Amino acid sequence: MVKTRISRKLKAIVGIESAIVLIAFVVVAAALAFVVLNMGFFTTQRSKETIGSGLAQASNALEIDGTVLTKINTTGKNLECMIIPLRLSAGQKPVDLTPNKTSITVWVLGKFAEQNLYTRQSQAITDLSDFTIDNLCANATQGGSNANVAMIWQTGNNGDNVLDPGEKALLVVKFTSQPPEAYDVIKVEVRVTVGAALTVERTVPPSLTQQVVDLG
Repeated sequence: MVKTRISRKLKAIVGIESAIVLIAFVVVAAALAFVVLNMGFFTTQRSKETIGSGLAQASNALEIDGTVLTKINTTGKNLECMIIPLRLSAGQKPVDLTPNKTSITVWVLGKFAEQNLYTRQSQAITDLSDFTIDNLCANATQGGSNANVAMIWQTGNNGDNVLDPGEKALLVVKFTSQPPEAYDVIKVEVRVTVGAALTVERTVPPSLTQQVVDLG
């Protein structure tokens, strides 16, 4: 009878020890599983952020909103001024078009190329009331030696230099010392803080007899 009781006690102790070891294994396994899952979630989140950032940088934040118009010097047979309507691309966040944060480059192939033409606060105009083509061109008074630029917000903006959803802006490029002539290729590039640069390329038509020409 005594031996039987001792045997039962030993079995009980062995059972408790086995349970303790098993619990220890379960706790260690749970801790390792938590570490693995946590690293997996962290890696997934960072991958998501990297992909989102890459898509944002690869996508154009701005797009052309309609027709590119030009004012023609019918006497000199050259192009005086170019007006490019802009808006946010679909799904994009507001874009800061403050001078020096946005860079504008203008070049006419075979004639000239000028960078960083948008540097003064006076080139960002949010309170214009006269949107005739003559007045729009007259407001582009600063820039470089061959081209002046201005960013003009259309009516309905909130008065800051940020292009918000629903707002529209006009990029005005006025040519000075070397105005484009028939068949010249004009390129205008707008680089903003986030997103790919918007490049607008147009060819001057052969006939320059009208004061206003639609470049499409």
